[in-house]
Amino acid sequence: MARQRPTELIEHLVTGTGILVNEGIMDVFGHVAVRDPDEAGIFWLARACAPARLRADDLLPFDLDGSPIDETGDALYSERFIHAAVFRADPTATASCHHHAASIMPFCMGGQTLHAVSQTGAWMGCAVPLWDSRTKFGDTAMLVNDMEQAADLASTLAEQRIVLMRGHGALVTGTSIQDVIFRSIHACREADTLAAALRIGSVTKLSEGEIKRVGTPSPAAVERAWAHWTARLEIAKATEN
Repeated sequence: MARQRPTELIEHLVTGTGILVNEGIMDVFGHVAVRDPDEAGIFWLARACAPARLRADDLLPFDLDGSPIDETGDALYSERFIHAAVFRADPTATASCHHHAASIMPFCMGGQTLHAVSQTGAWMGCAVPLWDSRTKFGDTAMLVNDMEQAADLASTLAEQRIVLMRGHGALVTGTSIQDVIFRSIHACREADTLAAALRIGSVTKLSEGEIKRVGTPSPAAVERAWAHWTARLEIAKATEN
């Protein structure tokens, strides 16, 4: 009996990936995953393909070891274990995104900590953690391609929603596809703002009190942002045609 596909959720994942591509966050190597709404031990992730060409039929179910549920001859993302480890470690995470956005990459070098400087970035906190694969695993190919590395990455993420990977990129988690897309985009905008501010002078961080008061992105803000970005995506597609 064929596994029932969460059709609406998959369509949202395809749309969310399209948004990230359209907004300049996702490049050829990024990917988004979503936990199955009925089986917490399963998540959906695309076969290895170009994000800009992602279609619903490209999505496959995986278990929390990062293995495909169904036998497949498709090429798979070697870093699918990142999502498996996140969903295993954090029951509140229902979506995750790994990307290498140009805005984030300078903060993955270890010389400057990414931190919240505005209201829409407050959820990132006073300091975004930086995971360095070399600390525990020595010299690697800079890919998180097994569960041991992925679990170590997830432990550095801990209860936060974003962790940077030294020399590599970012991992962002959320409570929905819309939520993880919001966080992925605004983390990059926060990085752009901080980098620009550092070039012209000193920077005032948000205080712990301000961060606590702002807290998690509101559902209304996430919904408004999703409506805005999907409209922009539709315009971009219409322009292409």
